[in-house]
Amino acid sequence: MAMPQVRQVMSDAVREIITLAKAKGVRIAMPDPVEAVLRFGDAMPQAFSSTAQDLQRGRPTEIDYLNGYVVRECDARGLPAPVNRTLYALVKLLELRQPG
Repeated sequence: MAMPQVRQVMSDAVREIITLAKAKGVRIAMPDPVEAVLRFGDAMPQAFSSTAQDLQRGRPTEIDYLNGYVVRECDARGLPAPVNRTLYALVKLLELRQPG
């Protein structure tokens, strides 16, 4: 979270999700979801995501239901999702490299 590049990727991924939510008619109650996500990450600097933990343990991840879902839903609506698509592809690549 200390790296500006990571913060930017997270911010961009959340913005894509906000766009998708609005397209699906989902009302977002919080005033600034991007800032909320960044604050959440800042509050737990030593934490690792469940996806990172799964990759570390050689387990399948839930990426199909996370970023993969965002990509599929954006594709279905003609919305761009380049950041979520990239994150999805990178995790899928890492899953392929796992033993077993």
